[in-house]
Amino acid sequence: MADRGDDHDAAADRGGAQGMNQGMQVLSYLISGVVLYGGLGWLGDHLLGTAFLLPAGIVLGAGFGIYLVIARFGAEEARAGTPPARRAPGQQDDSTGTQTTSRTREGTT
Repeated sequence: MADRGDDHDAAADRGGAQGMNQGMQVLSYLISGVVLYGGLGWLGDHLLGTAFLLPAGIVLGAGFGIYLVIARFGAEEARAGTPPARRAPGQQDDSTGTQTTSRTREGTT
């Protein structure tokens, strides 16, 4: 009889690799935002003779990197999630034991 533990370990390895890939993508978005906008800030400081564009670029780059992470991986979570099952009005909700009501029958039991 075959051991099912091997199948489970292989599936866990694939899930771990996917999580590692996503983590590396998140890290690269954050680092590249700081480096890119920090570099633009440094260049602006160098050309204009100012001293505030480098810190502003670093902060903006970090913020933009966080925005990209939320936009990219938040959209993936929304696509991967399953919509809640639709129930008919008055049908009992199994998870809470409560009944759903339609707008026309509010206040009735």
